[in-house]
Amino acid sequence: MTFVLITGSIMAISIFLIYRLCRYFGIEMKWTSLVLCAVMAFVVNGMAITMSPFLDRGHYLRLGILVVTAAAVVTLFNERMLRREEALAGHHCAVLPTAELPVEEDSPVEDTILQARRQDSPTVAEESAKETVTPTDNTTEKTDVPVAAISATAKPQENNEAEKAVAEARLAAQAIADKKAKQDAEKAQKEAEAAAEAEAKAKKAAQERAAQKKREEAARKKAEAVAKKQAAAKAKAEAAEKARQEAAAKKAQQEKELAEKQKVHEQKLKQELSSMDSLDAILDFAYETKDTQPKDAIFAYREAITRYGDDDYTPFLIIELGNLYKEQANYRGAIATYKQALDMPIIARNDTMRQEFTKNIHYLGTVQDILAKHAALSTPFPQIPGNIMQEIETEFQAHSDSAK
Repeated sequence: MTFVLITGSIMAISIFLIYRLCRYFGIEMKWTSLVLCAVMAFVVNGMAITMSPFLDRGHYLRLGILVVTAAAVVTLFNERMLRREEALAGHHCAVLPTAELPVEEDSPVEDTILQARRQDSPTVAEESAKETVTPTDNTTEKTDVPVAAISATAKPQENNEAEKAVAEARLAAQAIADKKAKQDAEKAQKEAEAAAEAEAKAKKAAQERAAQKKREEAARKKAEAVAKKQAAAKAKAEAAEKARQEAAAKKAQQEKELAEKQKVHEQKLKQELSSMDSLDAILDFAYETKDTQPKDAIFAYREAITRYGDDDYTPFLIIELGNLYKEQANYRGAIATYKQALDMPIIARNDTMRQEFTKNIHYLGTVQDILAKHAALSTPFPQIPGNIMQEIETEFQAHSDSAK
């Protein structure tokens, strides 16, 4: 029941929002379509619940198809209702009574002209009157006076009516001329307004073309600036790459020269050490060069270990060599020295020494990992900060406890 109430509330709010949005954007929506929308929403919700109890991809796909179908049905129904309403409105407009067209009256000028013609031309009654008063031989003297009197009284009346008709015709002609002049003035004013509007449109178009030209010019300048900037950046990158390559080549050359010098130096050093016929002499040389030439001391220790590998003092020489590597921050060399020593017979026979060397290998591995984590791999062992040293000891102790 709670689900139905919550769902109904959400549907009612959604339909109200749809109605307000349609009103805001000017979209005509019938109330019957909103009712259908609510019904379709409940149908889609019910079918979505019964289709699958789990929200998987197929459930969402079927739910989307149902929503799209419901939206299409509501849209088509609303469109049909709108078309039906338009058809009914058109039918009502068609059956309305048409207004009677006004009958065009005769022009006053034509009426005046016709009236003047009627007054100038003798009527049928006048013609019959003239025929009646035509004199005969017996009655000539009796009819002359009445006819003359009638003519004298009729002529002034006819002249007044003709002048009146002419005046009215002139007034009508003047009215027509005034009306035509007014129409011509209105036409001229409309033409002037149209010309002014066309001129304004032409001016606006010219301004728009000028603005467009300015924008294009600005865009062209901007593109040129970007191209120059990119060219400068490219030239700078090429110069930097060239300088890097030159530096790398110079460094490689220097390393090559240094390697050649080191090789020559090692050959001389080997010849010098080969002339020493005792372990003590080699150790004395190593002690003397330990601080000033540590590489020579390392070479001397390795030569001593190679020549006197079975001597009881050899394990201590290996430890001294490892410490010298640690002082030079060459932890990889120290680890390699201890690993090579594990294969020597004198170390393989001594379990205590083997355990000690294995412990040193693990310890140096921990040192190397911690220093690499702090980006301080080039720090000599005596110069390691206290906090990092504490972290090394803690990590090594944890590794040792887990190994046990």
